[in-house]
Amino acid sequence: MRKHWQRQQQRGASGGQEAVIEGAIQHHGNFAFLLTETPGGSDVFLGGRSLALAMDGDRVQASVRRESSGKLVGSIVRVVKRAHNSLVGVLKHDRKGWAVCPEKGDAPPAFVTGFAPGVKPVEEAFAVLEITRWPTPEAGAAGLVTEIIGDSGDIRARITSLLRARNINETFKKETMAQSAAWGLELRPEQWQGREELFGLPVVTIDGADAKDFDDAVSLERLDGGLVRLGVHIADVSYYVKEKTALDAEAYERATSVYLPDRVVPMLPPSLSNNLCSLVPEQERLTLSIFMDIDSAGKVTRRRMVNTVIRSCRRFTYDEVEELLNGKKVPNVTRQVAEMIKRMGELAGVLNKCRIKRGALDFNLPEYKVVTDAQGMPLKVVLRPRLKSHRLIEEFMLLANESTATELMAAQIPFLHRRHDEPDPEKIKTLAETLGSLGLSAGHLIGGNLHKNIQDVLHQAEGNPIEAIMNSLIVRSMKQAVYSPVSAGHFGIAAKAYCHFTSPIRRYPDLMTHRAIKQLLTGKRLVYSMASLEGAGVHCSERERMAAEAEHKSTDILRAELLKAQVGTEMDGVVTAVTGAGAFVRLGDTGAEGLLRTAGLAPGDEIRVQIAGVDTAKGQIDLAYPKDQMKAAAPGETRRPHAGRPEGRRPDVRRLGARPAERKFGGGRPAGGSGGRSNGGRKGGGRSGGGRSGGAGPSGARPSNQPASNWKPPARKKRRR
Repeated sequence: MRKHWQRQQQRGASGGQEAVIEGAIQHHGNFAFLLTETPGGSDVFLGGRSLALAMDGDRVQASVRRESSGKLVGSIVRVVKRAHNSLVGVLKHDRKGWAVCPEKGDAPPAFVTGFAPGVKPVEEAFAVLEITRWPTPEAGAAGLVTEIIGDSGDIRARITSLLRARNINETFKKETMAQSAAWGLELRPEQWQGREELFGLPVVTIDGADAKDFDDAVSLERLDGGLVRLGVHIADVSYYVKEKTALDAEAYERATSVYLPDRVVPMLPPSLSNNLCSLVPEQERLTLSIFMDIDSAGKVTRRRMVNTVIRSCRRFTYDEVEELLNGKKVPNVTRQVAEMIKRMGELAGVLNKCRIKRGALDFNLPEYKVVTDAQGMPLKVVLRPRLKSHRLIEEFMLLANESTATELMAAQIPFLHRRHDEPDPEKIKTLAETLGSLGLSAGHLIGGNLHKNIQDVLHQAEGNPIEAIMNSLIVRSMKQAVYSPVSAGHFGIAAKAYCHFTSPIRRYPDLMTHRAIKQLLTGKRLVYSMASLEGAGVHCSERERMAAEAEHKSTDILRAELLKAQVGTEMDGVVTAVTGAGAFVRLGDTGAEGLLRTAGLAPGDEIRVQIAGVDTAKGQIDLAYPKDQMKAAAPGETRRPHAGRPEGRRPDVRRLGARPAERKFGGGRPAGGSGGRSNGGRKGGGRSGGGRSGGAGPSGARPSNQPASNWKPPARKKRRR
């Protein structure tokens, strides 16, 4: 069937012929997007009256054609499958009656036919509507309100509603909990019989200080001939989560854990994710290990995968490992382990140089964390620093993922690849023009070795005041990484073979990879057909997008809540993107972006703005120019900033990207770069990849190299009475 749709899409791409393509849609009211399920394909823009047939997430068939510009456009032919039986949104009332406006996107509202017993209508509250009538061209959807989640002013209720709208469930089914609890609380010796015991090997975990589950551990041994043996030991989740069980069915349904500023929604019940499958120190734990023998140049000379049992000798935080890497002492660390950590740091540097040499991309993007209190209210925004300890773990996890994929491909065992295709040439052309306007030499992006050319542009951007903006523009030009049974490689990492292996606690594709490895180890050819892998790839990619969307949205809401008290305050900002609606401006150290409804700005422009309004329910911030930069406008005129400025005042708009010739970036710098978390890392200290940067970028957002900083709203002055 997939090949059939591929042929249809190819037909539609030539000669203007129309083709019928099937897929899920993102509904935005007056338009929608049909999400491609063809690796490397493009989403389809949908319009017309037939939009009224479908709701957000529905699976549809659409008649599609390619316009002369190359853009795929179409209209809905029919709805194949409904995505939801209920709708989550804001309850509103007007002269026509009650309606629920969907939380997700700008899809049309659903008419309320009534309220379930005991449910009292509360205007502007978040509500759940059970759909009893599907939309038609003549009438929209309708249904019964069955639950009031909470008031619009309740931040926790707001975040709960966005989770519910994306089918992210915070409670597990009873049967799932029962199967998880049946494993007990402790591991018994008979459970590790037949496994390789690694109790004599110094094995450690390295995670964030606030981490609750530890699904990976590492070890490093010296070998003869200048070789070292890196061991990456991953919790053997497949031992506990058996196929065709309720536990596995719900894990597949969830597909990923979701990490929000105020809560975590795990893929597996806590009795597994926080206990038996968590590699806590001084406790025996079942693991699946991959050992990689590496020479002084960073080349893997031998790989071995094996079922193991470990006993972690130390739970390290990133900060503790950073201290050791900097030559400082950390309490309760033996000399043997301290020396091992130092050698790990050296190995990570060698591995990073190897990746960069072959073309891997390393983006420098700030990573902001919203700190909340016990009630989920935001306290401040923290800019996380980029540590050598983060790079250490990242390099090891990347190598383990790549090595696993290499072994599975060599054995011809079907598995889910982490696929990241080359960018669209038109987007690269547009990117080159935009970066050129910011003062970078980017014309060579078009043609030649794209990996090396992008690396060169990234080096040019280093040290630029808007380096993060430039990196963001490059990331946005990339295609989205997905899960697929077929792959031409991973563009961002510059790897021919790549999969996710290191986080089966929180990603279902990793659990599938573990099962494929078990096939290799036992010699049994079973489990996954190409058809089942295709379906799993589409499902897991979609759930990953929903999780990333929820994470980003919740962060926007909490940042908006922090800025709510700052309405009327002026702040410095930098334009990050320009759309038909106006310019998006990043506000100082808050990490927040607001919309300035104006024209004539470009990415990189530094401007002074005023916070004009905040919608905490939507997580949106409206900006305006400060009043002293505006002049009175005659009726019909557009209000713009003064062309001039008082003596001593900063300009209204300053282009940061353009530089004097003697201060150009990248002059004669060799190719290379510092480490970065690249699409296969893990949570904590800058997750990425299939992790929680949503997989939207090729190699994830590398936290800024600048030191950590905190932002919280200034204390409000008491008003004199």
